[in-house]
Amino acid sequence: MIKNLIIAIGLLLLAACSNDAYDKLDGKWQLQQVEENGIVQDVDTIYYNFQTSLFMYQIYDPASDDIRDCYGFNTKEGDNKLLLELISNPKPVESFLKYTDWTSTTRVFIIEKADRKKLILENEGKRYTFRKF
Repeated sequence: MIKNLIIAIGLLLLAACSNDAYDKLDGKWQLQQVEENGIVQDVDTIYYNFQTSLFMYQIYDPASDDIRDCYGFNTKEGDNKLLLELISNPKPVESFLKYTDWTSTTRVFIIEKADRKKLILENEGKRYTFRKF
């Protein structure tokens, strides 16, 4: 019985120490910086939310104290690629895109770093640094 308990605890510890970046995406992430061509812009009003294959992009507007959001899906591709897709539900996605730097409803990001506190994504020469919220 003790042997089985030790094996069970060992398996739980291995699962808890997983380095799978995709497992670490789950939750709410606040964008802190966008870097492009050596220029860093501080940001604190944009949030990416991940829950299994679901995705939500949120933008807080301090002037109106309102949050704009758009739902979608996230798909993991290979070891370090993340496909994010926004959908029209119930609002048309095109009305949301004008508040973002996205040029289409889908983007493929390279995951440069993903741990329990920090997420760094890269797309089209821009590096996005998030903190766990």
